[in-house]
Amino acid sequence: MKFKFFPAIIFILAFSACSKNNSSSTPQVTMKSITPNPVSQGNVITVDAKFTDKAGDLDSVLVVYKWYNNATVTFNDTLRFNLAGLNLPLATKLGDIILQFAYGQFLNNYVLLPGSPVASDTTATFGLVLIDQAGHRSGYAESGKIRLLNH
Repeated sequence: MKFKFFPAIIFILAFSACSKNNSSSTPQVTMKSITPNPVSQGNVITVDAKFTDKAGDLDSVLVVYKWYNNATVTFNDTLRFNLAGLNLPLATKLGDIILQFAYGQFLNNYVLLPGSPVASDTTATFGLVLIDQAGHRSGYAESGKIRLLNH
């Protein structure tokens, strides 16, 4: 099954309602990949993550993005997306989350990443926190660093 949430910002794929996982009632999220690297204007940044939620009651996702100058964070922001509009099957307990952002210019069906393009080449990371309907929050999962180019 494939569900679309806001134009191309979040896709959640490969859901399963099986009860084989041993996770706690707190949602769990792990990063799988981030591409491309480096990122030029007009590229689509894709963040791929995996989640489990024993209760199957995910409510929302926080997307944290950070720009760096060496090890110092120079810009960061958090976006919150409610998952109610996805009409997930009841008791969805695991799946993949794929976030996609247009970088530096508007592209059809993609949301422009706020703060892009950067004024000068910089390094960036993306992080996720999942929240379920009971208010339980997953741990913070952060992607590897990618290079954002200003051209």
